[in-house]
Amino acid sequence: MDEMKRALIDEYSRLHATTDYGGSGHKVLPFLLPHVLALKPASIVDYGCGRSNLAELLAARAGIATVAMYDPAVPERATKPAAIADLLINVDVLEHVPDEEIDAVVAEMASMARDALIIVDTRPAKARLSDGRNAHVSQHGEAWWLERLRRFYPTLRPFPARRHGRVGFKTFDAALPAFEEWSIMSRLVVARHARRWARLLTGRGRH
Repeated sequence: MDEMKRALIDEYSRLHATTDYGGSGHKVLPFLLPHVLALKPASIVDYGCGRSNLAELLAARAGIATVAMYDPAVPERATKPAAIADLLINVDVLEHVPDEEIDAVVAEMASMARDALIIVDTRPAKARLSDGRNAHVSQHGEAWWLERLRRFYPTLRPFPARRHGRVGFKTFDAALPAFEEWSIMSRLVVARHARRWARLLTGRGRH
């Protein structure tokens, strides 16, 4: 492993160890679930999962039998799965990878699953790295990411990420009817906000 990649992994290991950084992936559940239900994978891997339980939430709702979570910056999730999964999800990860490292990371992702769902944040992050750089070291628009990712995912196409400042990509055509997709998203978003308000009203936190 080269020095730059090792330094970046160490940086995020410290963030994961001292904060809840990387634990909010569940917020994209409503927007990924319709695509997962349409594809019907038997196995899923979350690449760069941080401390998120997004893969487990998707698996529970989509009847996915085999779940793996991989993140080299989280010790208990740092072992790369041996088996090739049906679907890889990658949420708010690639913007943290320096441009010169992106090809190597995406090549590894493409080797781990037959299909992929990818979401990238295109805005600056609130967090800073120890050297002063913005935590989103790769800030690019949809067209740039599509061209770069298609080197490894030739069938990649955009899909609405439905979160401000984010772009989504998937490798497959399978899709639910528009009304069914909207219905699933709406129910999950309403349920998430209801849980949040319940926690606020009972004084048990903001998230």
